[in-house]
Amino acid sequence: MTTEERQVSIAQWHALAQRGTVLPMRIPLEGDSMRPLIRRRRDLVFFVPLARPLRRGDVVLFEAPPGRYVAHRVRRVRGSDVQTLGDHCWNPDPWMPSPAVIGLAVTVERGGRRIPLDSPLARTLGRAWMAGLPLRRGWWRCRALAGGCLRRMGWKR
Repeated sequence: MTTEERQVSIAQWHALAQRGTVLPMRIPLEGDSMRPLIRRRRDLVFFVPLARPLRRGDVVLFEAPPGRYVAHRVRRVRGSDVQTLGDHCWNPDPWMPSPAVIGLAVTVERGGRRIPLDSPLARTLGRAWMAGLPLRRGWWRCRALAGGCLRRMGWKR
């Protein structure tokens, strides 16, 4: 760890961000809800405190329930409320107030390469991915059905 890097919890980072005394935070995510964009424990995601209005397609960090931090994509913004959806999820999260969002993902680091997330192109690709949700649901159902049929026939990997 260099002198510029400090290890703090997300809760500590959030408290610092509320005071305006924090730098970007780089964390590995634990779940699969943002696959294929973010791979569990392999990719590092850089979050900055939210300093602008949320936009559809942004990848954000929020706390829900208390003590559990989640990174999902903004699906809809309605007034001062926001609804998110993980890239690998079927159902959107419940609506929450925008202040519940504590950070904005700006970059994903994968294998030494940085992929920008806070750009018009990245948000457009994210919106296109969300628009394909009905197709992805159909694909997942077909895949599960085919896997079940193959298992019943005795096929193993």
